[in-house]
Amino acid sequence: MGQLLRIIIILFGLWLVIQIVKRALASRNPTPSRPPIIKMLMCSRCGVHMPESQAIKDGDKIYCCEEHRRQK
Repeated sequence: MGQLLRIIIILFGLWLVIQIVKRALASRNPTPSRPPIIKMLMCSRCGVHMPESQAIKDGDKIYCCEEHRRQK
């Protein structure tokens, strides 16, 4: 009976050590964060898609370049 209790305690200790190591490794290597989602807009003249930061807005119309904005 004493031998069985000793084996159970050793197995529990081993399991506990494994759990601690897993947590330590998980906190060392966090999952990489995702890049921000960039909203894409379509040019009203030619249909090209571009990031919102590069779009040229004229009223409710969106253009990819000044030339297309002037052509309306």
